[in-house]
Amino acid sequence: MDNNASKTVRTYEASGEILTPLASLQLAYRELFWSRHVIWHLFVRDFVAGFRQKLLGYFWVVLTPLIGIASFVFMQSTGILNPGNMGIPYPVYVYIGTTIWGLLMSSMAVVSVGLINNADLVMRTNIPTISLAVTGLANIFYNLLVNLVVLLFLLLFFKLIPSPWVILYPLAVLPIIVLGMGIGLFLAVVGSVARDVTGIFTTVFTLAMYITPVVYTAEFEHPFLRSVVQWNPLTYLINTPREIIVSGDISAPFGYSLATMVAFILLFLGVHAFYLIKDKVAERL
Repeated sequence: MDNNASKTVRTYEASGEILTPLASLQLAYRELFWSRHVIWHLFVRDFVAGFRQKLLGYFWVVLTPLIGIASFVFMQSTGILNPGNMGIPYPVYVYIGTTIWGLLMSSMAVVSVGLINNADLVMRTNIPTISLAVTGLANIFYNLLVNLVVLLFLLLFFKLIPSPWVILYPLAVLPIIVLGMGIGLFLAVVGSVARDVTGIFTTVFTLAMYITPVVYTAEFEHPFLRSVVQWNPLTYLINTPREIIVSGDISAPFGYSLATMVAFILLFLGVHAFYLIKDKVAERL
């Protein structure tokens, strides 16, 4: 036996590369493209299951946003709520605001619980986890289309002619959906370990609606409240799509651009955080 061979020292080094934020984004694109058919089938499954046992079935998609604005319209008509000078009928104003806000809350909610709702698929299949996290977004875009159709009928009822730029509305609300996705991806991995985190964030964002001009205008006499609303990025993500529908003008293009940049940065960071922690998720589900 060769004694020199027995004294050979072997050094082992990790062969895996550190996942950079850009690499996370590229990986997310490849996995989403690869599993696009799975996302579509899961969308169909969830959509049909969501309405199968409801009395009014698919009409709930139309009725839900209208019922949601009824309380605000009632308070405004009775003088309990003074939303300010809107320039358009209040039902139209509040309908646009609440549906845009609903896109934020819904996108954040469906992404944050995507892994928990598909826990069996996470543990039993090799479907990319990010695909299972975002599969509920297909329903969000469907609801966006339905809400836009309802809005056009509402404008017709109040004899309002929408701006020709209304065709850009889906693009105008994209940043707020992106923001919800970014926050949802953070919550998807953190919420799998600490289930109460998602509820805390949902409560915080519910309160944030009251410092965002969703159901009222941004006109305040108090300087502090006016500053809070003006520095709130959600203000521009709500007001700009509403202005595009009604007038076609954008009163604060810089604020909207800055808020859009913040939304995409949060999505970028959310994707990276998701890939850094996703391997720890399966054992927690």
